[in-house]
Amino acid sequence: MRENPDLKAVSDEDLLRRLSELLRQSRRVESDLVAHSAEVDARRLYAREAAPSMFAYCTERLHLSEPEAYLRIAVARASRRHPALLTMPADGRLHLSGIERLAPHLTEENREGLLGRASHKSKRQIEELIAEVAPRPEAPASMRKLPAPKGAGVTEAPLPSTGLRPDGVFRRLRRSTRTAAPLPGSPPARLDMPVASSVRTELVSCPDQLRGDRPRLNPLRRLASESGSTPAPSSATSWSGSRR
Repeated sequence: MRENPDLKAVSDEDLLRRLSELLRQSRRVESDLVAHSAEVDARRLYAREAAPSMFAYCTERLHLSEPEAYLRIAVARASRRHPALLTMPADGRLHLSGIERLAPHLTEENREGLLGRASHKSKRQIEELIAEVAPRPEAPASMRKLPAPKGAGVTEAPLPSTGLRPDGVFRRLRRSTRTAAPLPGSPPARLDMPVASSVRTELVSCPDQLRGDRPRLNPLRRLASESGSTPAPSSATSWSGSRR
């Protein structure tokens, strides 16, 4: 850091006095800068400098940084509605950042009391004051759908079903063979073809389940053996043999 040789000989008391005086001058210059910016903005003189807006004029012609340009334009426009804002930066009662925060909440009715409470306050204290006089509404309650668990979208393709489990097919077929008990001396009972055809359709839809936990036996012959009768050859019997 380069030191100013002229300040080395200055006493401590004089150095502190000079710093305070320079700060007062800087504040007065800052207040004058805001006042001039407000008038240039009101007259739209930035258009004479081929600038499309006051912000472009401050950044492209005056070479201010974007935050500096935004801050000074906001305070300048607020001072046109509330002229008292121009005197507060000059005497150090309120800085530009505090004015920029307070400006949207100032009205003719509350500006005197609000500016009095904000005098000599830091930026954080001014934000707390704004939260007190103009609290934000509470966020409305909402419900949000949670994302699906990882891998939940991957499902196995369901097997074709007729509404009956594989063992239900055999129970249905067994009940159909027991509807009428054979009389003594009567010929062997024959399975009703419509019933055998419907059962055959259900067996076709789940042959893999049947082969997994049932013996590879013609279901019609098995049921016939349980009921004590011998079924006659039918289309269902020939079909069962063809599925082996």
